[in-house]
Amino acid sequence: MIEKHQLFLLILVATLVRGIIAITTGLGNDEVYYLTYAQHLQWNYFDHPPMVALLIRLTTLNLFFTNELFIRLGSIILAGVNTYLIYTICKNIKNEKAGFIAALLFTGSFYSSIIAGVFIMPDSPQLFFWMICISLLIKIVSATKTDTNLNYNLLLFGLVAGLCIMSKIHGVFLWFGFGLYILCYKRALLANGYLYLAVLITILIISPLLIWNINNHFITYTFHSNRVSINRGINPSSFFREFFGGVFYNNPINYFLIIITTIALWKNKINIPTPIKRILLLLSIPLIFLLLFVSLFRDTLPHWSGPAFTALIILTACYIADEVQTLKNKKLRLHKLAISSCIFILIITISGILLINYFPGTIGSKKEKSFGKGDVTLDLYDWNFFKNEFEKTYKKDIQSGKTTTTLIINNKWFPGAHIDNYIVQPLHLDFIAVGKLEDIHTYEWLNKYRKKLKYGDDAYFITVSTNFSDPHEQYKMMFKKINTPVIIRQFRNKKHVRNMLVYLLEGYKAK
Repeated sequence: MIEKHQLFLLILVATLVRGIIAITTGLGNDEVYYLTYAQHLQWNYFDHPPMVALLIRLTTLNLFFTNELFIRLGSIILAGVNTYLIYTICKNIKNEKAGFIAALLFTGSFYSSIIAGVFIMPDSPQLFFWMICISLLIKIVSATKTDTNLNYNLLLFGLVAGLCIMSKIHGVFLWFGFGLYILCYKRALLANGYLYLAVLITILIISPLLIWNINNHFITYTFHSNRVSINRGINPSSFFREFFGGVFYNNPINYFLIIITTIALWKNKINIPTPIKRILLLLSIPLIFLLLFVSLFRDTLPHWSGPAFTALIILTACYIADEVQTLKNKKLRLHKLAISSCIFILIITISGILLINYFPGTIGSKKEKSFGKGDVTLDLYDWNFFKNEFEKTYKKDIQSGKTTTTLIINNKWFPGAHIDNYIVQPLHLDFIAVGKLEDIHTYEWLNKYRKKLKYGDDAYFITVSTNFSDPHEQYKMMFKKINTPVIIRQFRNKKHVRNMLVYLLEGYKAK
């Protein structure tokens, strides 16, 4: 019971820390973009399935509370639930000690604790359903011939796997890993009709994704296949980013412990049932290795493999729990390393908050047109400042009779989504994205429900120096006149950090 009390304390402290992160940092590029999903619910979106939009709708009470804490609240709550789930999984297959160690490692992972545990991403609901699926698959592969719950667990797995795919398409790897297990180790399941019923349940749940893509020329899969298709030469920088990004996202301490566990597994030193070892490996290794392989040729993102590492965390916790009990000197250090992973992530978190909010100036470009470019901390820094400054410019133009427009446009989903959320909506103005589909993404669909540009209309084009776009290149043929921009300089800790440029575009020439 000691571990359980410690577990609840760990979850409580971690939740408080995540809440502090949520209220002290602005929404990142991806987060503020996913917020646009929730503004108009669809069965699928240009980039991802709809579960993240539903989660935002739920925690903001149907978009009634739209500050950063409520927008991220779903991720924070699910992170606490996931910590308890991984504890329960390890407790059931090993003991409470293993469960608590797994909770420590999970909390110490930057991916599971911060990326999917604070920031509102498709990974947040995906990881929740992924953890439930791991628990169900462990029960399925451990079932005996007389287990009356086998068929029930198969059907439940089909349901939850479908919900996982409705969170992020990577959820298909749950069926891939389970399918490999069946083919290699438990072909008797192929004679079980409930297995095919489980597959049917998954297909029914994800059918809206297929229908949406049929109606939209399979744009989601075309987009993602273009991102990862293998049609170039070797790309070492992408591979190293994927590999070392995976090391950092999962915490270097965790990664070291996972490597030790992998070696121990090779030597058959992990004392849990063999079917459980096999299914955990098949839920992790294929996705990790596939992404490493693809990264040799195309750009990938390290967090894509994040869910796969949760299965390895379970194996690692079971190994460390045995080692703590058998050797009291050398092996005890592994337990301390699990604690150290939480301390490490806490240090990184505090440093990140201080860097975002108080670093003097920028760590990015110092060139005027691209001032701050390359400084990733600025995505989460004080967009409300720009709202207040733009409002002054806007009111001045209205009062002087220079324009009467309420329309703001941008040519990309970022910084367009930031401008939409932090400037346009609080000031009750109108926003549309005017650009190529590959640049504006889901705004192609959102535009249908928003104010349209009409002949003779004026519009403001807002861009920032960190992601500068020249309206003359984009809109020269669409407007009669593009005025010289009003440049708004932003400071952090009294040092120049970036610029916002406000262009008034006059006289829209309808196509």
